[in-house]
Amino acid sequence: MPRDESVENRLSETSRRHFLQTGGVAIGSLAAGLDSTVQPSSARAALIEAPAKRAIVILLQGGCSQLDTWDMKPSAPSEYRGEFDSIATTLPGYRVCEHLPRLAARTDRFNVLRSVHHGTPSHEAAIHWVLTGYDYPGANVTTKNRNNQPSVGSFVAKLRGPSRPGLPAYVCVPDKGQLGDRVRYAGAHFLGMAFDPFESGPVPTDATSPFEVPPYLVMSPSIDAGRFQDRQGLLQRLDTLSRESDASGMMTGLDQFRRTALDMVNHPVTRDAFDLSQETPETRQRYGSHKFGQRALLARRLAEAGVPFTLVNFADNQDWDTHVGNFTSMKNTLLPRLDQAVSTLLDDLTERGLLDSTLVAIVSEFGRTPKINTTAGRDHWSDVFSVVLTGGGLKTGQVLGTSNARAEIPQDRPIHYNDVLATIYRQLGVATDRVFQHEGRPVPVLYHGTPIPELL
Repeated sequence: MPRDESVENRLSETSRRHFLQTGGVAIGSLAAGLDSTVQPSSARAALIEAPAKRAIVILLQGGCSQLDTWDMKPSAPSEYRGEFDSIATTLPGYRVCEHLPRLAARTDRFNVLRSVHHGTPSHEAAIHWVLTGYDYPGANVTTKNRNNQPSVGSFVAKLRGPSRPGLPAYVCVPDKGQLGDRVRYAGAHFLGMAFDPFESGPVPTDATSPFEVPPYLVMSPSIDAGRFQDRQGLLQRLDTLSRESDASGMMTGLDQFRRTALDMVNHPVTRDAFDLSQETPETRQRYGSHKFGQRALLARRLAEAGVPFTLVNFADNQDWDTHVGNFTSMKNTLLPRLDQAVSTLLDDLTERGLLDSTLVAIVSEFGRTPKINTTAGRDHWSDVFSVVLTGGGLKTGQVLGTSNARAEIPQDRPIHYNDVLATIYRQLGVATDRVFQHEGRPVPVLYHGTPIPELL
């Protein structure tokens, strides 16, 4: 659909493995991931008060259609409204897609933001924006396929740290790649490899297959505990660089990385957190015998164990990029699985007393074009799309913002995507005005964005 220049003007904004191989650390490769120029300076040295202890961010990578989920337009012409009917929800007057019946029965327990927008319809740049809060002009799968700024999860890992020994501060399920691993925008960039996400690795695509614990959490059978400790002692004796003489702080950062890696390999809490075999068959079936359900269940286990930030990708490549056959894939696969996985996650967190302290967000890099294309699909659209937020101390049961009659642009209460990130940071106790120095330039956690007051 052609983009209206007036829309562009109205919505324009100022833009911007493995740890440890068993038994030792590859110092050279790790050191290369640490930027010695990073020196934090902050308007506030301490974390602000944190209502949320942890966050689960579900990424519908590819771009989820707002008109076929949370922002339906039953009065719009057929070439806009699409094939689906709407159904009533627990909120008076608010209706959602007929293929989300479980979530429709739980709308009083979360918030829907229908007027979210940012500035780019490019997959690469939009994914970077959604995962970091910064634009990345020219982002692509060849020359600009790694972070230009640290990801939200990496900032949380840096500023909050792990909640308990042996547990990573930031996990990506299944990995930190997007677009079929052609880009990786969930990393730490200049914060250093110590704050990169831990990757769960492939999760079962059904409710009966076992989940193989990540191999980097399992000691090689050929190395017993004594031999392992001997190797670490040898490494320490070989490492004679005085930390006092290391003004860059790089070796101190490497020490931190090594300690975290060793804790994770040696600590049962980490392996237990990833072990889906500890769940009953009934629970696994409840979440769904598909990748969405099993990834959501793993995210719940990680949250329950205390991981501060878990990013869950509900796509392997671009599952939600529905240029062709939007309604078929949404009806038969995407929406029923999303409905089951997320509704069960919310129920499970509630039953375990975890939702009030666990922020849950459902995001996508953008929405889809209001007008249906010639292949029964919808194309990229960043001018308005929808986000779901709940838990972590937020008020619930609200539908904020509207789009115009054809879901083309915000009609009232526009919400820039950075406001969503500012809200997540606030609930996790991370001050967005925290500033780091990188290559001689000050880099704030978030260069603009304000927490959404109606949710606080």
